[in-house]
Amino acid sequence: MAQIAIGRLSASTQRSVVTDQGPSRVALDQGSTSRPQPRCECTYKMGPDRRFPPHEVKNIIESVLETELSSKRYDPEMSQRWCGELADKIRDRVKDLGYFRYKVIALVTIGSTDRGAVCCASQCVWNDQTDSFGEHTYKNGSLYAIGTVYGIYQE
Repeated sequence: MAQIAIGRLSASTQRSVVTDQGPSRVALDQGSTSRPQPRCECTYKMGPDRRFPPHEVKNIIESVLETELSSKRYDPEMSQRWCGELADKIRDRVKDLGYFRYKVIALVTIGSTDRGAVCCASQCVWNDQTDSFGEHTYKNGSLYAIGTVYGIYQE
């Protein structure tokens, strides 16, 4: 096993290399880029151009839940897949609104209406000046669905 002597280099400027003589550590060339380049420059913006709209988000959740669940009956095995698919559709439609620098989190919960009452609660740490959420509850004869979308501003 051959080793190359390395001076005082940080871990970010060293790389493990496997050669025909065995593994060793060599220093990176200072001109090469070991880290990916940033996708965009820092704008130093501390607030959004426009706030996340709870009423528009509520309308999107309502339309997706009603169109997708109106003909469905509660099925415990299929509900998990439906939740993921509905959350993805809702998230994609909210992202299409064009609220840049917002992290969009979509949650959908589906349950049976004949199994008693349910109480749902959520708690977040956020900035009430920039962050918001929208929610809608849908019910048909055999199931209920609660859709919630959080818009968290990323500074």
